[in-house]
Amino acid sequence: MTTPDLMAHAQRLLDENRYLTLGTTSSDGRPRTSPVYFAADGVQDFYWISGVDARHSRNLTERPPVSLVVLDSAAAPYEGRAVYATGHARELTGDEMAAGLAVDPAPNSPRVPP
Repeated sequence: MTTPDLMAHAQRLLDENRYLTLGTTSSDGRPRTSPVYFAADGVQDFYWISGVDARHSRNLTERPPVSLVVLDSAAAPYEGRAVYATGHARELTGDEMAAGLAVDPAPNSPRVPP
């Protein structure tokens, strides 16, 4: 596959799935994974809403590096498709929050059940 093919493949997966598995690290170095409902803006910016007291949110306050996986759980065994990514997470405030909320799919999006 070419890079444009991979990017299109990744975008389709992100468009077709509602949850990602978010990987964070606790203060004592223990890994933590959490499923979160998400919206993606392209293939590089991911948005989710979580309570500030959620374990993964508390982890991110102290350690912003993250990993994530978006998995096509409907794929047949050994034919799985997934997007893997690493990056840094941060809480959005003010105008950034409004922009992030605007990425969430509209009610008629195929990602939102009727």
